[in-house]
Amino acid sequence: MDPRQEIINIGKQLHDQGLLVRTWGNISCRLDKNRILITPSGIQYEDLTPEMIAEVNLGDLSWEGKCKPSSELLVHVACYNTRSDIRFIIHTHQVFATVAGSLGVKEIRAMVDGDDVRIPCAPYALPGTRKLADNVKKTIQKYKSDNGIVMSNHGTICMGTISDEALECAMEMEEASKLFLHGYCHMDIESEFIEGFSSHINSGSIIYDKPDTPYRIKRMHEEIYAKRPDVRYIVHNKSQACKIVSRRATHMKPLLDDFAQLVGTSVRIPINHHGHDGNRIIVKKNVNAVFSLDDGAFCLGQTKDDAYATALVLDKACIAQIAASRYGSANFLSYRDCLKMNRHYRNSYSKLAKR
Repeated sequence: MDPRQEIINIGKQLHDQGLLVRTWGNISCRLDKNRILITPSGIQYEDLTPEMIAEVNLGDLSWEGKCKPSSELLVHVACYNTRSDIRFIIHTHQVFATVAGSLGVKEIRAMVDGDDVRIPCAPYALPGTRKLADNVKKTIQKYKSDNGIVMSNHGTICMGTISDEALECAMEMEEASKLFLHGYCHMDIESEFIEGFSSHINSGSIIYDKPDTPYRIKRMHEEIYAKRPDVRYIVHNKSQACKIVSRRATHMKPLLDDFAQLVGTSVRIPINHHGHDGNRIIVKKNVNAVFSLDDGAFCLGQTKDDAYATALVLDKACIAQIAASRYGSANFLSYRDCLKMNRHYRNSYSKLAKR
């Protein structure tokens, strides 16, 4: 099979499995000892075509192709240069492995079908940086026999001598991470999107997706649009994790890179104190989630796709928030790093996804 088409096929399989969403994650394939193919930045996997996949020189990082290589190119290069046997690499932001990798652990361990599965965790560094690539390289050198690692607070690296091996690695890592979270955090929460009452702006008017949207919810939507004129879509996520956080938490600090990028540097959550009826919401500039007491969260975007992407990321972040509270510790991201990622996403990466 043509290696470019193989990358596309694996991307579709990962998308169908829920392990790759939107433009998040990337895939690469070794052509020979000096060259690799890698997916581009900001292209949704459903839209990926062979000519969009760049060819990169492992030595000087020069590249050829229609589209710029993935922003995580340095991580892929570090993996290939450290593991000469590896031919295929998948990087995902899959839910449970990423959540487990935000708890500050050095290894994720679980018994899967009678096998003791070990997943090393590389120390955190900002995405796309040389520091992250160096951390991944050191982790691979330490755990030479492991094909899967978690980049803390970020996502996974799944390696294989063939594409199916890397795909199987991704699925095994997710299963092991779910079992780890169940054992250490007593977590039995599924990643999901349960839509409540959503809306959008059309010709200056608010259009509600459901005709039976309650008046209380309409008032909240009106307040959000009034305070955030940049927002044109509101998606209401009532997933189990979002509802738990909306009921029990008062503040969300980022545990995950993509939360900092899409949602914001922190989110305040209203609480029902001193007789308030739960109608209070907190709307902030550049914070794309608005929690409603015991009713999940409204996820904001300039486009419908943006709002739904925020809803998916927020659900994962809420699972991480719950896991951290039950585990008793976690590796929260610094405000400075979150601000840097949020600004970069708003100013550059999100625009790539809209092309």
